[in-house]
Amino acid sequence: MTDQPWRQKQMVLIVDDDLASRELLANYLEPEGYAVVLASSGTEAIEEARRSLPDLIVTDVLMPGPGGLQTLFVLKNTPETSEIPAIVVSGINPRILGLMPAAAYLQKPVEKRKFVQTVRNCLNAALHKSI
Repeated sequence: MTDQPWRQKQMVLIVDDDLASRELLANYLEPEGYAVVLASSGTEAIEEARRSLPDLIVTDVLMPGPGGLQTLFVLKNTPETSEIPAIVVSGINPRILGLMPAAAYLQKPVEKRKFVQTVRNCLNAALHKSI
């Protein structure tokens, strides 16, 4: 489930500068039993990921300050967060995002069923990778 023995639920960090987008994705995941942490910027996401060590990061690409690409680059090059899988959810066509260090790419607007299934798949793949 999670590397954090005190944590009862798998934790997902959602990063987006748009409050409505963050809340929508959180509302998709919380009823499915996931703990959700929110960040409104790349800088906040980096700090939160280091602090809470989520099981998965979901990020937008275009944000003020460090965008999703820069944020993932920092997290993938930080020892304590380098193995956390990421999903990019963006308005940008996912085909042009292929160079980003992410496990999956979804284009906004994303439907609930597809998003939740992608989260499950990424978390399951990460779990099997760590075994």
